[in-house]
Amino acid sequence: MGARELTFPPRLSACYREIEKITLSATAVRVNEAALSSWDRRQTLLTFAPPTIDTEEFLRVSSAVFDLLGTGLPELREKFAALKANLPASPGAREGLVEALLRRDPRAFTFLEGQVQVPADFFAFAFSHVLRLFLGAFAKRVWEQVAVDCWGRGECPVCGNKPNFARIDPGGKRYLYCGLCGTEWRFVRGCCPFCGNTNPDGLGFYLFEEGAYRLETCARCRGYLKTFDQRKKKKDALSLFWEDIRTVPLDLTAMRLGFVNRAFSV
Repeated sequence: MGARELTFPPRLSACYREIEKITLSATAVRVNEAALSSWDRRQTLLTFAPPTIDTEEFLRVSSAVFDLLGTGLPELREKFAALKANLPASPGAREGLVEALLRRDPRAFTFLEGQVQVPADFFAFAFSHVLRLFLGAFAKRVWEQVAVDCWGRGECPVCGNKPNFARIDPGGKRYLYCGLCGTEWRFVRGCCPFCGNTNPDGLGFYLFEEGAYRLETCARCRGYLKTFDQRKKKKDALSLFWEDIRTVPLDLTAMRLGFVNRAFSV
């Protein structure tokens, strides 16, 4: 398919920039450093050495994020307001919500105060923005102590999330990117990170902006992965977070073609 240009709504871009400005306290995410030092690479770090998260701060940040998302996505403002109004009040319910979200437990919504009528994918979308701030803080602490680049699997070595973006470096190596915690790790080319498919006949791609961006697809699992090729276009300061945001039109194209975003679900 021929290369095409990408566009992104300025209002939504401004919303994400405001979310990026949210800062966490020094005690929002506490790391088990002793456990990290003995990581055996058989499990993700989130499972092997789970952090302790300040649930009160998690709820405070959730409220702020939902307000910002409601501004950036006014057509969904009422749904974000409903989530905010029904955030759990008791310490036990708060802990239950946070733990369930970290485990991607589909029962996470049961910890809300009332019967909130929002789709499961919207619930996951909303809280993924909150989780990204806390898991991002966890990941930064992890990177200081352990090497995650040689993980070699299709899911994130830190949080276990599936990649939602990738890059091909100037030397042709492929790196996957986790949009939930910001971790990058190397992965083989010619292989679907979601199902392990290596059959060339089942792997396809669509090109955008003279081939600098591509939408990689898998016919077996119907997953897709957005990719930036650094050999095609040079950027002085490459932020895969913002590349992911900028390329939301690729997500929409993939869904219209019948492919599924496997990066995050609860």
